[in-house]
Amino acid sequence: MQHGATRMMLSSRTLADLIYRWRLPASAVIVLGAILCVPRADVMNIDNDITAWFSRDDPVYRDYERFRSEFGGTRTLIVALKADSTDRLFSRDTLKFIQQVTGDIARVDTVHRVDSLASATIVRALPGKDEDAGGLDVRPLLEDADTQRPEDVRDLALRDDLLKGDLVSDDGRVTAIVVSFDEERIDKVRGGVIQQIHDIVDPRLPQGIAAYYNGSLEISETYNRITLDNQRKFTPPIFLFTVLAIYMAFRSWRKTLLAMFAILVSVLWTLGLYSLMGFSYNVLSSMLIPLVVVLAIADDVHIMQHWDSARREMDGEAAFKHTVAHLATPLFGASATTALGMLSLATSNVVAVQSFGIGSAVGIMVDFAISLVLVPTLLMFLKPTSAVPPHEKYFLGPLKAVARLTSAHPGRVLTVSLMIGTVAALGILRLKVDTNHINFFSSSHPLGESARVIDRELSGVYSFQIMLEGPPDSLTTPDALQRMERLQQQLRTFPHVRKVTSVADYIKRINRELNDGRADAHVIPTDRPTIAQELFVFALGGEGRHELERVIASDHSRAQINVKLQSMSSDIVLQYVEESERLARQAFEDTGISVLTTGSGRLFSTLDHYLVESQVSSFGTAFVTVFGVIFIVFRSFRFGLLTIVPNVLPVIAVLGVMGYLGISVNIATVMVASVALGVVDDDTIHFINRYRREIAAGRSTDEAIELATANEGRASLTTAIINSCGYAVLFLSEYKPTAWFGGLLALTMAVAFLAEVFILPSIIKLLPGLFGAPALRQTAVAAGTALAILLCLAPRTEAQTLERPTGYVSVFADYFPNRGDTTELRARLFAEQKVSATDRVRFTLSGFAEALEARRPLPGRGNGERVSDGIVRVHEATTELRFGRFDLYAGYGRVVWGRLDELQPTDVINPLDISRFFFEGRSEARLPVAVVRGRLFLSEKASIDGVYVPVFRRGRFDQLE
Repeated sequence: MQHGATRMMLSSRTLADLIYRWRLPASAVIVLGAILCVPRADVMNIDNDITAWFSRDDPVYRDYERFRSEFGGTRTLIVALKADSTDRLFSRDTLKFIQQVTGDIARVDTVHRVDSLASATIVRALPGKDEDAGGLDVRPLLEDADTQRPEDVRDLALRDDLLKGDLVSDDGRVTAIVVSFDEERIDKVRGGVIQQIHDIVDPRLPQGIAAYYNGSLEISETYNRITLDNQRKFTPPIFLFTVLAIYMAFRSWRKTLLAMFAILVSVLWTLGLYSLMGFSYNVLSSMLIPLVVVLAIADDVHIMQHWDSARREMDGEAAFKHTVAHLATPLFGASATTALGMLSLATSNVVAVQSFGIGSAVGIMVDFAISLVLVPTLLMFLKPTSAVPPHEKYFLGPLKAVARLTSAHPGRVLTVSLMIGTVAALGILRLKVDTNHINFFSSSHPLGESARVIDRELSGVYSFQIMLEGPPDSLTTPDALQRMERLQQQLRTFPHVRKVTSVADYIKRINRELNDGRADAHVIPTDRPTIAQELFVFALGGEGRHELERVIASDHSRAQINVKLQSMSSDIVLQYVEESERLARQAFEDTGISVLTTGSGRLFSTLDHYLVESQVSSFGTAFVTVFGVIFIVFRSFRFGLLTIVPNVLPVIAVLGVMGYLGISVNIATVMVASVALGVVDDDTIHFINRYRREIAAGRSTDEAIELATANEGRASLTTAIINSCGYAVLFLSEYKPTAWFGGLLALTMAVAFLAEVFILPSIIKLLPGLFGAPALRQTAVAAGTALAILLCLAPRTEAQTLERPTGYVSVFADYFPNRGDTTELRARLFAEQKVSATDRVRFTLSGFAEALEARRPLPGRGNGERVSDGIVRVHEATTELRFGRFDLYAGYGRVVWGRLDELQPTDVINPLDISRFFFEGRSEARLPVAVVRGRLFLSEKASIDGVYVPVFRRGRFDQLE
């Protein structure tokens, strides 16, 4: 144990010397880079274009584009007009207003279509002449508001089944203006266009009429406005509270300004690199700043506190090197763990999540480098002070008391902790995965008010469509139309479904009007010629043809069923979509008609599902990487296990509180778990690093616990207070997820600190055989004894060495557009140890661990298949004997000879497979086999090789599926 700690200290000191030598040029480059990043840090330009979330190659998005090319887009703006009475809504002034604004909105750039009482059509049968059967009169419901009687308009609207409950409420007090757009262009100008429509409607509202805005585009634009509004409103107070909290902790304006400057530099670098990588800012990427700020404060506080302690006893140079050498390993471990967890988001189906994962991972590692170089460099310019800062004056005593408590009563402390964890775990049972965009706002918010009106009085805020496709004329047969009608009846039984329409409803309406308006004629004709004739007559006029184009293709090979429903959880919407598709496939089974579900409801419910799935997967990956990083950083499996309980309990506590408070897991709060784990493992790694160093310095278990708790716990407590003070202001946000994030972040900080100072020491005390000072020293002594015995057994005249372990760690993120947009994240750890017992005998032991996280296409499904895999393998366990001109190699190993790019009979892997991941020449990419190999040297340039492989098998490198 001491040997490993000493080796880490030596490498850390080398790094500290290097950074100190180049500190001024490196700091200048860092500051200059931040200045150059300022123009790119334009977080006020929010891009929530649908393509910022969906890949254009995503099957769900491609289905929507197919549907949109035929029937037009379904992402709309709904303007609900509510009157205090039916007479008020159907008054001449109100009808004139509706007619005027409908025309004005239709002339707005990017507006494709406006549906309202002014553009709706009604159908009447024309009387026949002599023997002629007559025809149909398809005309606007509201032709001229100045001349038509309002009562007639009202009666016609409330009598039409297609209008009632959709464009006008059943009681005649609410009507809707539904605006559809050119979706190729609307996202670039959405804010201005929606504001232009507000300016058309709001100033001209008649007395007694209120306007309510909703729909998918209004929701998206509200997200934009809220994001920008939160940045404007909360950034100044967060900055102010953070400054005050840092000052209260250090009682130094210079250190406060230094810390804020370093944080600003980290944020600018993060945003600049994010922009340079070609990523756009959206609602999700707005989380980059708080994430980087939280982690930057944690890093900077640790550095400044350690500097204060070292500077009292050393000069500036020594304090610089001591601080960097002491903190380089834990800071790297904490940063790498969180960064790898975020990087796993690169496998997400959502473009914005992919960019956020890559951007945050880069930002976290950039902050690590900036903190390690810039903060100590700036601290050297400050005059040393003998004054004890408040964080040391007020925190050290209580923390030492906590350390004594955990050392004296570890069982009780851990029991209480587990009891609290159990209570919290029960709260997790109440936790729900629920993304309801309307419920994210208060009931008094305009979006919430409008949703209540539209959901209760009209056909609802949300919608999705079922697209049917078959041969020409296949969708106007009596059989197809009757199947369509039966499917609609099934869909109407779903709770929250408000309206279901299709071409079948138009045909029934036409048939009724052509049969003197009889109620019993409101059916689908049983013969195909009648249906064809009715559709032909209906489409003779321009209005009728335009109506039909929205529900069925001109060759009758494609049709849509439009399902409108109330606003609700996206999970329920997705269930409705999937169940509707199942019922549709069942309804049209064996007919040659294909089915797919699409529309804005399908898009956004799938998107929410992708987001939550990605974040949950990211949390799982981040959780696993904690142990891998600790194993790599500290080279200790036991300390990887030590982190399990203190890392799990805080996350359980946060999720449990969410369950008890009724806070759902959604696109906003699901990030909290990953941030919580990042904060917790930061505290854990710092504690373990300090504890190991104190043990290596010869201190007892209790002494090491006290010093680690007092010093690292102090930094964690200071960080928790600073961040909690800063982000507590988010409670004031009208957007609930923002308020939840602020509160849960403060809770995370508090629980992470408690886990560090109570749970970690208690486990160490309860398992002295694994983590106690005697056990750790005994491990080091045992390793030294084994080495000494090996040295003693070897002949004195022969060379003998325990070679330094070799290996590497590699992490690759790959995107394969030619493999169906496959994205992969691979991490591989390879280690090899060689022991030369004598100059004739050498033992080799090597192995590797590899993990894969991928998103791969799955034929026939809307989203790809998420793949997680891992493998741990002993790669070589061999003995090599050398006798002059003859070598003997035996054991479990690899067969390597000749040039790697020339396929040999004994190669166990195709070199083309190796090139997918490794540089050419890496023999460790080959699969091992049981082998005996003899080699006879005839001269310096010639030899005879003989290889015996009992069980030969060819293989390939990529063992992870």
